[in-house]
Amino acid sequence: MPGDRPRRAQADGTTAADFVAKLAAEVAAGEVRLPSFPGFATRVQKVLEDSRAAPAQIAQVIAADAALAARILRLANSSFMNPSGRRINDLKRAVTQLGHQLVRCTAVSFALRQMELDGGNLELRPQLQELWRQGMLVASIAYVLARQTRAASADEALVAGLMHNIGRLYIAVSSPRHQSVGDKDSWADVVNEWHPRIAQAILKHWGFPPAITAAVGNQNDRDRETRAGEELTDVLIAGTALVPCVFYRERLSDTVTAVAPFRRLGLDAARCQRLMADSAKQIRSLQAALSS
Repeated sequence: MPGDRPRRAQADGTTAADFVAKLAAEVAAGEVRLPSFPGFATRVQKVLEDSRAAPAQIAQVIAADAALAARILRLANSSFMNPSGRRINDLKRAVTQLGHQLVRCTAVSFALRQMELDGGNLELRPQLQELWRQGMLVASIAYVLARQTRAASADEALVAGLMHNIGRLYIAVSSPRHQSVGDKDSWADVVNEWHPRIAQAILKHWGFPPAITAAVGNQNDRDRETRAGEELTDVLIAGTALVPCVFYRERLSDTVTAVAPFRRLGLDAARCQRLMADSAKQIRSLQAALSS
């Protein structure tokens, strides 16, 4: 489980690439440490380790943190999670509505959000806020793609999207020295190469399902050949590829043509345009439930 001490790069002359590779090896070996990781998230993780844990038992643990309980209820009442519109006011019902994995993801993502707001390193805060914003956007788009194409579980797509850049966050809080000196483009290349495997190791350590950990770990492999049971990876890759198109719609056609998973999902530029337009309101609703 996450520890309570930050990891810092040592002044030993190692390059950024050497440091991140070493960090990846440590995480793969089970050394996952995040500074100031809130205790409530650890407690929720622990109760969810038992797949037989009853919703009432999980709800009791969640209720100990009022802010997390409010977040769970908001998500359960969002238009995506509760299309009937019938108000859910009971945490037990909310847990049943969301399921174990989405509750786990919500607790972790909320804890990471609290780290961002409460952390002592003010210089990192804008970067962490941007990572959080991107996570919510990818999660929302991946949810829409999975639900509309039925290629993968929409709930798993949401979780994979929210967790897809946790490797970037882990690197950010573990190695501030490398981010502040040297060639920033080279640092960005190193992070882009290594963050998926770091994220995959973290999610495996925290007990997320294999399909989600595999999708997160393979998110950079846009030219991969899909095997049966790996459709969630295609959904996540397509979701991350569409993020720039949200702001620059003129990129949509080239993006869809260049990224193989769109073809396998049966998505062309026109259909992606319709999906994003039709789901814009729901995406905003989901983002509000996850961030407010």
